[in-house]
Amino acid sequence: MGNDLIDTLAGLDKSAILFQVLGESLALTMFQSLSESEVLKIRVRSKELKNIPFDIKQAVLEEFYFKMMTQKYRQVSKSNKLFSFLDELNDEQIFYLTNTESAKVIALTLDQLSEERKIKILNRFNASIKHNIIIEFAQLNEIPLEGVVNIAHELKKKISFIPGPKEFSRGGAQSIAALLNQMSIEESEQYLSQIEQDDPELYSKVKKYFLSFEDLLDMPDHLMQIFWKNPDATDVDTLAQALKGFDQDVVDRILSYLPTRKQKMYTPITTPLSKRDAEGAQQSIMKVAKEMSKNKELNLDDILSETEMID
Repeated sequence: MGNDLIDTLAGLDKSAILFQVLGESLALTMFQSLSESEVLKIRVRSKELKNIPFDIKQAVLEEFYFKMMTQKYRQVSKSNKLFSFLDELNDEQIFYLTNTESAKVIALTLDQLSEERKIKILNRFNASIKHNIIIEFAQLNEIPLEGVVNIAHELKKKISFIPGPKEFSRGGAQSIAALLNQMSIEESEQYLSQIEQDDPELYSKVKKYFLSFEDLLDMPDHLMQIFWKNPDATDVDTLAQALKGFDQDVVDRILSYLPTRKQKMYTPITTPLSKRDAEGAQQSIMKVAKEMSKNKELNLDDILSETEMID
């Protein structure tokens, strides 16, 4: 609520609130460029404002501190051309691009934007993350140029995974599922588990859009025949890693859809396998499913609707 109200406050009111929060002596050191008449107006207005809610005071202070930090440490923003790809993204997409990054990367990314956009996107983060991001603005000049270039390069690579603006307008559940599909399997499972505990109804909606490796194992027969006959999905070494730990009847069912030659080549992994390698193999196979969906060889909506019915 505080962030909504602060947008309606005049500059004089914000300055007056800062006088109240910081105290006049400290506030005056922040407003050295103001004339005596302007300071007098602020002082009078500060006394007029009564019972300002705490969240409004906090929001005004955060906005002021944020602007002060970004103005003080602008030299890193000379790298703006490295981040020109951000100009093609809307606020929702930039939040999506950065919200799993470290506070430092988020701060550097936001520093490439206009003040108005910075504030809008910053306010999407929860209070603790927002605080960390603001603190990182003060240390951006410590990032070596090589580091800035690398960050820009990595973010640019991630853009291909960002849903387009129209996709974001489809609603919360679909946006959440799109985000989860870009995470590691372990991380996405943790988020799904938390959503299931906190909001079972939302979990049900998200699950309709979220593709898991288990979905590819539970497809109806006609979809299994299409997918598991794809050579890209049936590299036997990758498949053996992906199926490590699954019950034998599940493995046997998948193998039954493979060409006979592939069935004979398949060798189960009997030695210990790291969870990271197993999940990496599963993600490789899921990537094939998404690519087939993109090429209209396989309809993911059919997979997800069928598995929802099975659940």
